[in-house]
Parts: sequence; structure tokens; C-alpha cells
Amino acid sequence: MKRSLLICFALMFALLQQALAQSKTVSGIVTDQATGQGLPGVSVIVKGTTVGAATSADGSYAVNVPANANTLVFRYIGYETKEVPVGGQSVINVTLAIDNEQLSEVVITGYGSTVEKELTGSVASVGAEELEDRPVASVDQLLQGQVAGLQSVGASGQPGASQEIRIRGIGSINAGSNPLYVVDGVIINTGDVSRLTTTSNQLAGINPNDIESISVLKDAASTSIYGSRGANGVILITTKKGRAGKTKFNFSTEQGYTEVAKVPDAGEFLTAEQWLELTGEGLANAGADQATVDEYLGLFGQGNGIDTDWRDLVTRRGTQQTYNLSASGGNEKTRFYASAGLFDQEAPVIGSELRRISGSLNLNHTVNDKIDFFTTLTASNIGQNTPSNGGAFANPVGAIGFLLPTQSPYNADGSYNISQEGILDFGGNYNPLYLVENDKRDLSNTKILGSAGAGWNIIKGLRFSTQVGVDYINLEERMYWNPFHGDGTNYGGYGFDYYTRIFNWTATNLLNYRFTVPGVEKLTADVTVGYEAQESNEYRITSSATNFPPTTALTGTVVAASPSEASASGNDYSFSSVLSRANITYADKYVLSGSFRRDGSSRFGSENRYGNFWSIGASWNVDEEAFMQAVEAVSTLKLRTSYGVNGNGDIANYAWRPLYGYGINYNQQPGGAFTEIGNTALTWEQNKPFNVGIDLGFLSDRITLTADYYVRTTSDLLFERPISRTTGFIEILENVGEMKNRGLELAITGYPIDGAFKWRTSFNFATNENEITELPEGEDIIDGSFILREGLDYRTFYVRQWAGVDEQTGDPLWWKDADKTETTSVYSQAARVPYESASPKFFGGFNNTFSYKGFTLDALIVYNFGNYVRDSWEYYMMDGGYPLSNKYAKELDRWQQPGDVTDVPRYEYQLVNNSSSFSTRFLYKGDFIRLRNLQLGYDLPSSLLDRIKLTGVNVYVRGTNLLTKVYDEDLPIDPEAGVNGLQNANIPINKAVTFGLNVSF
Repeated sequence: MKRSLLICFALMFALLQQALAQSKTVSGIVTDQATGQGLPGVSVIVKGTTVGAATSADGSYAVNVPANANTLVFRYIGYETKEVPVGGQSVINVTLAIDNEQLSEVVITGYGSTVEKELTGSVASVGAEELEDRPVASVDQLLQGQVAGLQSVGASGQPGASQEIRIRGIGSINAGSNPLYVVDGVIINTGDVSRLTTTSNQLAGINPNDIESISVLKDAASTSIYGSRGANGVILITTKKGRAGKTKFNFSTEQGYTEVAKVPDAGEFLTAEQWLELTGEGLANAGADQATVDEYLGLFGQGNGIDTDWRDLVTRRGTQQTYNLSASGGNEKTRFYASAGLFDQEAPVIGSELRRISGSLNLNHTVNDKIDFFTTLTASNIGQNTPSNGGAFANPVGAIGFLLPTQSPYNADGSYNISQEGILDFGGNYNPLYLVENDKRDLSNTKILGSAGAGWNIIKGLRFSTQVGVDYINLEERMYWNPFHGDGTNYGGYGFDYYTRIFNWTATNLLNYRFTVPGVEKLTADVTVGYEAQESNEYRITSSATNFPPTTALTGTVVAASPSEASASGNDYSFSSVLSRANITYADKYVLSGSFRRDGSSRFGSENRYGNFWSIGASWNVDEEAFMQAVEAVSTLKLRTSYGVNGNGDIANYAWRPLYGYGINYNQQPGGAFTEIGNTALTWEQNKPFNVGIDLGFLSDRITLTADYYVRTTSDLLFERPISRTTGFIEILENVGEMKNRGLELAITGYPIDGAFKWRTSFNFATNENEITELPEGEDIIDGSFILREGLDYRTFYVRQWAGVDEQTGDPLWWKDADKTETTSVYSQAARVPYESASPKFFGGFNNTFSYKGFTLDALIVYNFGNYVRDSWEYYMMDGGYPLSNKYAKELDRWQQPGDVTDVPRYEYQLVNNSSSFSTRFLYKGDFIRLRNLQLGYDLPSSLLDRIKLTGVNVYVRGTNLLTKVYDEDLPIDPEAGVNGLQNANIPINKAVTFGLNVSF
């Protein structure tokens, strides 16, 4: 027995020795060849196996190497990959050198990528460091001030609301002007697809923390490959992918609060005492005796002791919190990235909230050196509450001015005041506090965005790739008006249910061949040909109901006594395209590019269903010339130019079709009639952009400068042309008219200080001049507050010119003629004239990052100059034409006696003299400078991280929209009022203060 045990122990010991002999531990430090500093996060892989590790914060690593393995592979982004034989070594220290080709940046372009040396187009990139851990719901909010020539304007502070983005100006009048968005090669639906709620921005369904980079394509050489959808620029979003090495985890969180970003002094309202004094004066000016004045003021609340600040009641300090967890890793064969996130934000206006839950999974698998596969998946659900906006009486922002300071939201017993009888009750306007608690306006938006594809390296340089992508949207909206107060009282309560489903798929097949031309070693070519198909299907269901139970606890339409019949509708569109692109490069000096795409779309009739779009481009890398080698200070000098044709087909799906509509019955007989005149000759708007640019780099690109000048001419503009009413229609959509945009863009980046103390700075500047060059029959078109006229900007205001106040009478004055030679106190006698524009003359951003011994301070400033904005509701907030609303505090400067010099007319109760009607009096300069982002952070030192077994910890405090400098002291609203310059009582832009933690392990 003892002998048997000894034999067993001997065998086990021998096996253990053999196992130990089969692997050994190799350790070392990986450093930067130039600086000697350790590199954290370097991937260390045992070649030919799945065994690997990653370097710690100081660059150290340790990895178990099997006995049959003899090579370690060291990989790090931006550095050359190095393979080192193991041999008998147990300590291997490695230095990695910067890979100049990688740092000459691989630029993501349409249907592929290229290096900067071979780029002929105008492309701007935004990296993950500018996108991660920002307190915003939607990625489009992150582009403001980051890209020269990209105007990003937030018209609303509703969480997740769409930004209005224009690249190189407004490209259309009646078709869309939004850029095309492509995520990981999939063309996606964007914008607001809701019908009930204030917004349902589809970009908010993408977690910004899952984004690796954003490329903005601006000129013909970069956008014409997208053909009929490239006219307004293209935004390419690339999500994060896994990298070979030990699995890396990252956890981040932010907690903070939101407030209204800017309330200008001119936008403050009167107190109860001030309003009563103003009203008494207005009654006296209207001829009322003192007894009548006292009677009215008593009815209006004089002496009731109430002084309600409605702004204080409908605004609040909202909360905001974010949680993100991600994991990435893999080996040489399979790599993955997975994440989960939660974003929860309350707007600084009651009744406005957004909550997003998101997740993503990206996989890449290399079968061998010939075949590889990938899949990407992003899923999210957004729950959102949105109050009414615009002129709705239920709009809490509108209530700030429309409700009187002498009105109380509460009764004496503390219950809500919802009486609709007295002057101080809520007969015409509503109590917003009650409606927020008892009405509903919410949505649930589920978005699934995914793709799968494969690549086949057929021979050296020849690669075939295929991809299928899906963008799926499921939107459920519900609105309920209670039966006791508000819009639902006349219906006994009112409920709406809307369901929207959009299924969009894209299939792309590409064949790419990169080769050196035989016999000419310095001549290389890169050629891509492909086919793409896309289809989008939309289905909607609508139902409504009235006469709800007398309670606010039962809000579903199924409980109402009078449900309506449900209705359903659907529409779809499709694209079919062939595409090609070629780049030819000689000696890394001279580059010639071209692209061609033929699009077919169901949005156009058979006469013009197909369109051809193309581009040519060229660049000269002057810094590669022999005569430049002696100019050591200049590291980069490149000249670029491009020209081409792309299109805009962003119109209704069936605009070309003459359509019948049914349900138009008569005498109990079914009937139908023309509902759409159609136009089978409709075709794409044609955009012809020309671009010339220069790229400069100094001191090994420590300072870089990029400048571009562009002219884009858009022809065949889609216009609604008036026609004879005898046709049964009042207008027809036709291709007539032309528009031109021209401008200059400048982007400067530098590292002025790069020692222990570091300073990185970037500045961008852009101008844009828009001009309508052709209109139908050359005639002016009046478009509400604007005029369309040849030679003018598309968003030129058309108004009467304010001349001030008559010093003797206090009457309002306007100029009768455009040359301001004669005034009149009669509004209708004043001539309307073109006056300034809602389009800015120049805009941009200025970013600075300072770091020292683990501390980092980052500041982004955005600016906008040269445009005018308008408060759409100021008509009611000034003068006496509508006396039963509060007034801006500017009324304190009103005319009161002969000789007063002021711009505010005499206040007269219910005086209809049009003094507050739209004129240049209520147009304001929209110039502003805003501190968009300010962040102070600290990275824990590596000595501490090693002890707590973490690879990185960063703590920070951040402020968003903390300060805003406005240059027009009379402006009563936030200057960021949308691309049309109209503020429509929307939720104001937010400012936020958040505290964050980012941990890597």
C-alpha cells in the first residue's frame, strides 16, 4: 500500500514538473521610444494562441507563455507593432516607436477609409475623447463648435431634442437641409418622427460613449459617393470595436443638476405691484376715471397680497445621472466590445424628462488571412415625458408670461386653483402645475441598429466585402387631457394613442482593389466598385377617445365612453444604387480621385427615377517635394481641390404621384376625389460644390492649419408654384430656382507647450454667405416673416422698420419707406422691407486643454455672430393691445409724459395700434459667446493604481453652458433660437453641473 502511494506521488510530481515545464512567465516593461515613459494598455499576445495580457499604468506586464510558443506580439494604437522572440528570456523590455502612417491618420470616408496623404476631399474628424462622458442625451449635441463649417443649433432644451445641423449653409428651400447620417456603414433614420410629443430624436437612441469617432464629409470629393443624398453633407459615425488583449473594463458615472442656461435681463417679467401700476396707468390713458381704474384693479387682484413668480414655479433644478459599463478584449482571432448604459435627465422645466437604457455588442472574427466576419448591434429604449410647446395654453414656458403675477396656482386650502370663472382664475389660460400632474404626454421609443458582414481577401490587394444593416424604430406615444381643467374639459377628457413602426434595411456589396501599377513602382491605385440597396417601410396606427371617467387615475383610451375608430396608414420608399470610386497616387506627392454613383429612387416618377452623380478631386503633397526638404519648419504642405455633382431627394415619398383620396362621401354614397396633383417630372435637386483647400503643418505637425474655400450651387430647387384654383389645387411642386452658398473655413490645432505642463489648443472659424440666384419667373415669394428674393439670403426677414416713439404723444412710429425719409404712426402705412437675416455671418469654436501632474482643465467656447433672432410671442408681452398677460420689465421704460425719450410707447389698455406687431423693434442681434464645456479632472497616479489593482481612475467636475455672453441688451430670449431665428416658447437651453468618475480595470 505504502509503495503504491509513493508511486502515485512520484507520478503526480513528474506530471507537475512537466506541466510547469510547458509554460513560463515572461514579464517586462513597454515604453515609448521617444520619451522613455511606460505605455499603459499595450496589447501583449502570445503569437498563434489566445493567451495575452495588457500593460498596466506604468507599462509593466506579465504573461504565461506556453512551451511551444516562441514569439510575443506587442500592439498599441498609433505605434508600430513589434514581434519579439522569447527564447530563454524571462524578462523582455520593449520600446515601441510611433507609426507615422497611423498618425498620418486613417480617415474614415464613404465606403472605406484612406490616409491623409491620399485624401483629396474636405473631411473633419472628431475623436472619442471629445464625445465620451458628456452630459447630453444625443450625439448631435456634441458637434457644436467642433467642426469648421458645421452649424449646430439647439432650438429646444428638451432632453434629447434634435439639434438643427447645417453643413456649409442651407442647401434647399422646400426639401430637407439635414445631413445624411451613416452608422457603421448603415444609413439611418434621423430627426423627429413623433406626432404627439415635442420631440423623438432618433440620434438620442445612440449612446455617445459607444462612439469611437465621427467623420464629417463636406465637399464633392467626399460626399458625391453618396449620390442623391450627399448634397447637405454626410456624418459618418463609427462605434467602438474590441482589440486583442486582456479584457478591459471601464465604468463611468456622472451625477449633477440642470438649470436654465440664460435668462437675459430683458426677459424678466413685472412683479404684481409693477403690473398693477402699469395696468392702472393704461386704463387712465384709455380714458377711464379713477373709480373705474380702482374697480378694475380690484378685480385684477390689488390688495390680495399675491405676487406669483410663474417662472420660478415652472422651472426647477433638474437632476441628471449617467452610468456606463463597457468591456472589450479578445485575441488575434476574435475581438469584442460590449456595453450597457443608463442616461436619466430632468429638464429645468416641469414635466420634461428623458430616460434611456442602452446596450451594444460588436464582434470581429478573423477566420484566417483570407476571411473575416463582423457584427454590430446597438439597442436602446427611451422613455420620455414632454410638455406642450409653442402657442398651446398648456405650455408651461408660455405660462410664464401669459399668467398674471396676481394669480395664484393654489386655493386657500392648498389645493390647485383650477377655477375658470373669475378674471384671476384660469378661463383662457391653464394652471401648468395642475396639468403637469394630471395630463400625460409621453412616449416609449425602442431603437435597434445593427449590421453583419464579411470580408474576403481574394488575392493581395483585392478584397470583397458584404454587409446588411437594419435600423428598426418602434415608437409608442400617448397623450391624455384630463376632464377637469385644460384642453380636455370640453370633451369630458381626451385621449390619443399613436403607434409608429419603421423598418429600414440597407445591403451593400463592395469590391476594392489596391495595387501598384506594373512597371511604375511609385504609382498606386485604389479602386472600389459596389452595389447598394435600401428600403424603408413605415406603418402607423392612430386611435382616440373622449368622455373619460371623472377621475385622473384612469387615463387609457380603453376606459373612455366614446372611443373613435382606429385608423392605420403606411408608406415606404426604396433606393437602388451602383457606385464606384478611384484614387491614383504617384510618389506620395500627387493624388487624383474620382467617384461615380447612379441612384434610383421610388420617390420620383419613371421620367426621372434615376440620376447620375460624380466628383473629381486632386491634391499635391508639396512637403514631399525635394525642394521642401530644406524647409525643416514645414512638416506638412498640401493643396487640395474638388468639384462634382450630388443630389437632394429628401421629399415626401409620393409627391410625384397624382392620387385619389376616398371617404369623401355625398348623400350617403361613397366618393373619392383628387387629393394630390402630383408631378411625374419631379427630379432631384442638383448640388454642384467646388472646393479648394490647403493643409499646413509646422514643427513636426505640432501646429496644424487647414483652410478651405467653397462654392456650392444648388439648381432645380423644389418649389410650390401657385396654380389656378380651377384645377382643384392651389399649388404644384416643381423643380425651379437656384441657390448659392459660399464660404471660408479655418481650423487651427496646436501644442504650444508639451512638457510636464501641457497645453493643447484648437480653433475653428467659418463663414457662409447664402444667396437665392433664381426664382420662378423672378418673382418674390413671401414666406411668413421672411422674403425669398433673388440676390438675398434665404432667411431674410421681411418687416416694417421701427422708427421709435413720438416724444410728444408717446405713439409708436414706423418708417414709411425703405430709405427712412418719413415716419408714420399708422402701422399699415409703413412699407415692408428686407431686413437682415437669421443666418449667421460667422461661427465656430475655441477649445483649450491644460494638463499638469494628473490634473486636466478643458474648456470649449462656441460663438455665433451676424444673425438676427425673434421672440415669436413678444407681441403679447409688450404694450397694451393684449392687457391680460404679464409684461416684460422693459415696460418700466415706457413713455409717460411729453419729452420722454424712449423706445417703449405709451401704455394704453386694449389699445389696438399695432405697436407690438412684428417690426424691426422685435428683431435682435443673435450674437453670442457661450462657455459650452468646462471640466476639471484628476487622474490618480500609477503608484496608487498599482496598489489598488486598477489601470486608470479619473474624477472630475464639469459645467455645461455655464456662461453666455449676449451682445444685444434688449434681447429677451436665449440667443440660440434655431436656424430660422424664431423662438417659439420652447424649453430653454439647459446648463448643467455634474460630478463624474471614470474607472478602468
